[in-house]
Amino acid sequence: MQRSRTRQKRSARPHQSRVPARLILLVAAPGSEILDVVGPFQVFVRAAELCLRREPASTPIYSVAVVAGSSETSLVTNCGLQIVAHRTFRTVRGEIDTLLIAGGSAVETDQTGIDLVRWIAQVAGRTRRIGSVCTGALLLARAGLLNGRKATTHWKWCELLARKYPRIDVNPDPIFIRDGNVYTSAGVTAGMDLALALVEEDHGSRLALDVARELVLYLRRPGGQSQFSAALSMQLSDRQPLRDAGIMGAR
Repeated sequence: MQRSRTRQKRSARPHQSRVPARLILLVAAPGSEILDVVGPFQVFVRAAELCLRREPASTPIYSVAVVAGSSETSLVTNCGLQIVAHRTFRTVRGEIDTLLIAGGSAVETDQTGIDLVRWIAQVAGRTRRIGSVCTGALLLARAGLLNGRKATTHWKWCELLARKYPRIDVNPDPIFIRDGNVYTSAGVTAGMDLALALVEEDHGSRLALDVARELVLYLRRPGGQSQFSAALSMQLSDRQPLRDAGIMGAR
């Protein structure tokens, strides 16, 4: 009986390894905030790497790619660094698990082009979940995907988002918000909090914790935590220079 159970367990492993990877796409336009792109990208990639370390024969849990929101795969981010996307949005084929829209100058000034907006609206219907990082929420709003939903973005842009798109219930406080299968997050590094939450949603809190430890991150700030955290407020009110505080802490 024991040998039979062992054979059943061994035979189950090859079947598990054939489960297809979830396709995670991050859309970046010219002038994208680079951390909006590479922050979540690294979280998903590291999650896949950790799972492969534990089960080398398994299929990666995620396949992650950057999609250019223009006709060229090469684009310059807002800090001046040039990145090359894996493909353009026009060449995306097949099933998409998760689509995340990065914020940046082209998005904020409505220079992304109507074709990208239409593509986002179209693929949303065949995507398990869709979301935005920082001002990427403005692009989701242009595509009509935030109408009647609760949403957030970087605190500096919440007023504009609410004024320009009155059908959206904008909340300037949370780190990220989930409304159905649509996720919006606050600025810049909050995209990593959102990505960790999505990893936890897919594969449990243990993997999310391990990813956070590998990347030396706080496990993840809860979605409802304020963009103006208590720790940040204390730093702003503390008269002691951070350099001196670090030296004293080391003692």
